[in-house]
Amino acid sequence: MRRQANRLLRRIGLAICLAGLPAMPAAAYAPRDLFIAFTQPITPPRGFAEMCRTRPDLCTSPPMIAAAGITDDLRLLDRVNRSVNHGVRQQDDLRAYGRAEVWIPAGTHRGAVGDCEDIALEKRAELLKAGFPASNLFLAVGYGRRIGLHVVLVARTGSGDLVLDSRAEGIRMWRDVPYSWIGAQSGEDPERWFGIQA
Repeated sequence: MRRQANRLLRRIGLAICLAGLPAMPAAAYAPRDLFIAFTQPITPPRGFAEMCRTRPDLCTSPPMIAAAGITDDLRLLDRVNRSVNHGVRQQDDLRAYGRAEVWIPAGTHRGAVGDCEDIALEKRAELLKAGFPASNLFLAVGYGRRIGLHVVLVARTGSGDLVLDSRAEGIRMWRDVPYSWIGAQSGEDPERWFGIQA
């Protein structure tokens, strides 16, 4: 068991180097810290619930495009994170749509705009198109002192749970982002949300 944990930790160092992130010591994470642990069910965010009511296709797992399972396609994750971050101009919902709490994929067309959840939804859509397993992608809500509530996309990989953030160029381990976690969507059942164990 210890040998498996050490092998997994070495893979994290390699994965981070591949993603263009600064390497960290392999001992930086205990195996239990690699993945987000869900706690009790919570009420989904209001904007998410409204999106599911009006666009149920965005709240279900699409038919499997690729074989299910943990993947380590870190280059794909990094490429999608950077491409969507560069292709979408950040703009709050009031300015973009004339009302608050609109959750919709931002798109990648010229002039695409959106806020954090729109960008996270666009990254999810792009990764699904590329064959990334839907059950390994989920939205998560955190709180940052300077920015307030913030939505990101999390990808479950063999190296751990990695965050694709509209506020960061590279992908990062979920423990390395400057947010206090509030809750996350289930990858298996996208309409259900859970608290996150600190």
